[in-house]
Amino acid sequence: DGVFSLGRSFNTLQHYYILNLTEAMSDSEELHDSQLGSKTYWEDIYKVELNNFKNNNDDIGEIWFGERTEQKMLDWMTENVKADLPILDIGTGNGHMLQLLAEEGFTNLTGIDYAESSVALATAINSEYPDISFQCRNILTENFTENTYHVCIDKGTYDAISLSETSAADRQTYKQQVHSLVEREGVFLLASVNWTPDELTNFFSDFFLVSRLLPCKRFTFGGVSGRDVSLVVFRPRDTPT
Repeated sequence: DGVFSLGRSFNTLQHYYILNLTEAMSDSEELHDSQLGSKTYWEDIYKVELNNFKNNNDDIGEIWFGERTEQKMLDWMTENVKADLPILDIGTGNGHMLQLLAEEGFTNLTGIDYAESSVALATAINSEYPDISFQCRNILTENFTENTYHVCIDKGTYDAISLSETSAADRQTYKQQVHSLVEREGVFLLASVNWTPDELTNFFSDFFLVSRLLPCKRFTFGGVSGRDVSLVVFRPRDTPT
């Protein structure tokens, strides 16, 4: 069972993800690095999107992984999370996921991104939502001990980290950092188009347990079955193994 990750383009820039139709890889195997794993790439992307938004307030930029994925994440959140609990969106991009949550009545929303242009874009787009705050912070390098969150959301950041030149070390750091951010009774909701549910389960297993796999659209291509996105709800282990 694989993940179908198809190329796409917007704003005259080519975006792509790895097409993964193989069986689950071992934790030691890495994806090929690409420009999507670099900070410079994302700074440039969000500068373009910020400029576009300034010229047309209806243009909020790319909805990463599509509206269907966001809706599935939103549905699970509204059914399982109290509206006043703290929520962190890791790699918030344009902040659209937090906007949807705010419109559903969630009141304690924070988005972080290491790209300054992302934070500028998200702040501009969501200026009318007082329950959302944005910070320019790097999940891999900063100390986050001042806060924990009932829910941490990731819709693309782990995938981008997996495409960096230092992905092997960065993925390990990411896993530890997220574990330190999630309350022990909280959850980590992860969306990925680069990794299968089995691969995600195996990699995060020393810090997290799978609570639920959310249903996703399924395909068959060349006799191989797959899904368009992996959506996993993790719960943190009290003590990493």
